[in-house]
Amino acid sequence: MTLHKVCIVIIVALCTVTGCQGTGEMVNFNLHPISSGSPAGEALHDDTLRIAVSPFRDMRQEQSRIGKRTHFWGGTTQFNAWDGHIGQGMADLAIAYLQQRKWHTTQATEENLADVILSGEVLRLETQAKSGFGFTDIHVSMDVRFEAKNMSDGSTVRTSLGANGSDTVIFFSPEDVETLTSDVAKELFDQLFRDLTVKDRAFHLRSNL
Repeated sequence: MTLHKVCIVIIVALCTVTGCQGTGEMVNFNLHPISSGSPAGEALHDDTLRIAVSPFRDMRQEQSRIGKRTHFWGGTTQFNAWDGHIGQGMADLAIAYLQQRKWHTTQATEENLADVILSGEVLRLETQAKSGFGFTDIHVSMDVRFEAKNMSDGSTVRTSLGANGSDTVIFFSPEDVETLTSDVAKELFDQLFRDLTVKDRAFHLRSNL
């Protein structure tokens, strides 16, 4: 193999490992719940409690994307989730995780049939990937303010939770960001369900009982 061909092979290999110049394209993620049983230590609950989940509110200043990848050779690739419908996407995740844990959920349009109406505000959802020489560092952060309105007594329970995660990969794929973001979302909801318990057909924070 000539020196010229060796150089070409090296360049191609580096582009494969670190990623060539970004085109500014947008990669969309459709986050899905990660299958799991009820974590140890989670409070027992009344399976007959009816919970309606309303679309969350996207309170982020930058709502057109959730982050980007900075390429080693220059340029960026933008990231988004649920085609930009972050509030509805987070509500769908909440329903999925409630159903995994055997809570009884209803549609948001049936709030009059619910004992509790769960909603929230997405304060932060950031995904960042930065490619270097032979690696890509990935960081994800998520902050959500949850709100549960109890129909039985008119009370409202609020709690703000955050979760984050990091990973480093050699051969980068957008699925790496999607997987890490799903992991962080699962941790966020795990925190929520550890904090909440049911008394008198209403949600309460365990720390307040």
